[in-house]
Amino acid sequence: MSTFEVTSELYSEAEFCSTDSGNGNAVSKFTFTYPNQTKQLSTTTTRTAEADKSCNGTLIERDMREQTNGSDIDESESESESGDDVDIEAELNDDCYVPVSFDQPGKLQSSIEVDKDGDLLVARLRKGVIEIEHRKSTLLNMVGLQIWRGALLLADYILHNERKFRNSHILELGSGVGLTSIVASMYAREVICTDIDIGGLLGLIRDNIQRNVHLSNPTCRMSVSELDFKVSYQDYPQTLKSQLQSVQYVLAADVIYDDDITEAFVRTLVSLLLELPKLKAIYIALEKRYVFTLEDMDSVAPCYDYFLRCFQKRNNRFGINRWKLINVCMNFPRYFDYDKVKDLVLLKICHASK
Repeated sequence: MSTFEVTSELYSEAEFCSTDSGNGNAVSKFTFTYPNQTKQLSTTTTRTAEADKSCNGTLIERDMREQTNGSDIDESESESESGDDVDIEAELNDDCYVPVSFDQPGKLQSSIEVDKDGDLLVARLRKGVIEIEHRKSTLLNMVGLQIWRGALLLADYILHNERKFRNSHILELGSGVGLTSIVASMYAREVICTDIDIGGLLGLIRDNIQRNVHLSNPTCRMSVSELDFKVSYQDYPQTLKSQLQSVQYVLAADVIYDDDITEAFVRTLVSLLLELPKLKAIYIALEKRYVFTLEDMDSVAPCYDYFLRCFQKRNNRFGINRWKLINVCMNFPRYFDYDKVKDLVLLKICHASK
């Protein structure tokens, strides 16, 4: 593993308050806006033909067809059927609508509200703060100790779709320092945070959960377990396997940055799709990272492209696509303060129609 240090670009944006924890880590306060404060927003949203065309759960099969097959992968996952309880049509279409955005002032109501004295009533959005201990720079094999934009993007998506995730059972893969799981715990009935136990990462997740316990749904059960992508599902502890049987949604943010880890991650996804009977969808947030190569004579996103090739190879193992890979529309509001760069991507994997 390379010994050079990597630093998330997020920390150069100076959009959150950070202090020194005294042990080499930083403690940052991430401010967010609570959702469903829509009195100042138009209550109707019109789906235009153009919106339907651009946001109708765009499949990225075209991207896949342009890729060649990836390297050989150990074929070890179970072939058992799953997804019998999944509402397939709902999961294929629930991310296809154009939401009202706080970033679009044109959506505001034209009426002006005043008090009894005729003074203008100014809408003030309710804010919340998540306090996270993390590192600002690490070796490549310990990047989970940092916070990356994908975690904030996935947190935005959860806040915007609180009804979807309310009282649900959620598994996060590669939880890092736990920010996305903490947001999920605001609505879910159960959140299982998982990652590899390196550099005290699992203990840090537990500490961050405790720091923000006041934000969680009082009925939500949160747990922290080790889950290494390179360990097969059959070798998971029985207690973890039992927990996973209730999982409805799987989340993962910024776990695609190394080809070996990507192959193991895809094997893990396939195992979960096959083994978890109540699984409805997997959401993967990532930032495409472009590099210029002489071979391509162009700027390419090799890690993202490699993920597509690996997934397509697994998906089309028997000559038929068993799952849908969908590019989720990115026009939901930004609830956290960060730079929502154009290279951020939110992918959704769900069962295809049988």
